[in-house]
Amino acid sequence: MNRTKRSICLAASVCLLLMLSCFAAEAKDEIRFGYLVADQLHSPAVMIMKEKKLLEAEGLKVNWGEYLAGSYLMQFMTSGEVDFGSCGAPPVMITRGQGVKVSILASSNTEGSSLVVKDSIKSVKDLDGKKIGTPGIGSIQDALIDRIAQQNNIKIIHKSMKVSDMPVFLQKGEIDGFIAWAPHPARAVDLGYGHELLTSHDILPGHQCCVLIAREELVQKDPETVKKVMTAYLKAFDYFRANFDECVALMAKMTGMKEEVVRLALKTTVHPYPPDCDIPSIKMMTDTLVETGKIEKGSITSVDDLIKTTYHPEFMEECMKAKK
Repeated sequence: MNRTKRSICLAASVCLLLMLSCFAAEAKDEIRFGYLVADQLHSPAVMIMKEKKLLEAEGLKVNWGEYLAGSYLMQFMTSGEVDFGSCGAPPVMITRGQGVKVSILASSNTEGSSLVVKDSIKSVKDLDGKKIGTPGIGSIQDALIDRIAQQNNIKIIHKSMKVSDMPVFLQKGEIDGFIAWAPHPARAVDLGYGHELLTSHDILPGHQCCVLIAREELVQKDPETVKKVMTAYLKAFDYFRANFDECVALMAKMTGMKEEVVRLALKTTVHPYPPDCDIPSIKMMTDTLVETGKIEKGSITSVDDLIKTTYHPEFMEECMKAKK
């Protein structure tokens, strides 16, 4: 009888251990992925990963989260509530400059933003003293407005707001213009609310925009999960390149905008492949963030070192080699 009890206890213990190991494996393979509102044109790979369940195909369980701007996404990544995400490079550099361990894994797009203004504004000099809507401090669009002001020795008033509200605020006259990611500027022009004064190509040609990011802890302690995400990301990039028209239709559906508006907006947005980051423009933008106080000068020793510790291209490079 005692032997039978011991056998039962042993079997129960083995079952319990197996169950716990399964739960542990499931917890390890569960990730939280954040992306920006209506950012499908800048981050088509993220849209495709979600729509085609490419992360699940790599054995990952995904909890998706949508955020108004990169600064909000970074807040949740800072608190550990987001593991991976896609947003502009400046909020990532600001967060890293504050000592938070966040990593850039790959590029999503370059350029892709536009400055739309009311009809009475005809030149950059006319922006002096004007109120321009931006997605908020730390966004790449906010950094581009700082660059315009510095280059032209003018003062521009920044008004933080939701990108979806910008066209309406411009139409009502509450702001004189706005800068946002595609397709919001194209939508405002299509509605007749203003005209495009500058694209981000005009402000900083070839500049890095959105990037794929991860918590540094995962990069250091769970590289296999990072590789799975990167594998899915590159497959999504391949799908976008091979099925462009289908993806345009999907972008139109997800943003609620006409296909012709989406196609017009995509003309300002570049998706280099392989998705290497443009380091010179990240350095230039980070220098501007330091000069304008968005990153405290005393918090970092070198912009070059800050970028080197933030950017981890080795995962993308390894996965690219595995594809060949």
